[in-house]
Amino acid sequence: PRERCSWSCCRRPPEDRRDRMSRYAMINRVLMVDDNLEHLELCRETLPAEEFQLDVATTPADALGKLQLNHYSIVVLDYRLPYMSGLELLRRIRGKGYKMPIVLVSAVDDPDLSTKARMAGANDYIVKRFRYYSTLRERLLENIDPRHRF
Repeated sequence: PRERCSWSCCRRPPEDRRDRMSRYAMINRVLMVDDNLEHLELCRETLPAEEFQLDVATTPADALGKLQLNHYSIVVLDYRLPYMSGLELLRRIRGKGYKMPIVLVSAVDDPDLSTKARMAGANDYIVKRFRYYSTLRERLLENIDPRHRF
């Protein structure tokens, strides 16, 4: 019989493939589009790194470029962006055929904007107010389809 070494790597039982896959399946890749760097940093601090990999874009053009290069579990768009609104960017993303969930966020609680966002293909509309950062994780997880986790 073959002799085993004393290193812990040789003493561990072989890892089940399902365990490996479930660990990796828990990562949610998020594209957050906002020109407010302070908001982006607070989101990065709020969303646990074990669950979320956060990519940021500060312009609509940057966001469209990142969408071409990467796959995302969810996209979060701020309504007020430079050069075009988050609603217009939402329409362009859907027009290009992207199917991942998209959430539009705004500092204004506007029912008309919420309706327009949903009609344009948004999965959710979140108002940035008092408990926004403390509920952001749950709201994103509610909208992410498990098939879009990486």
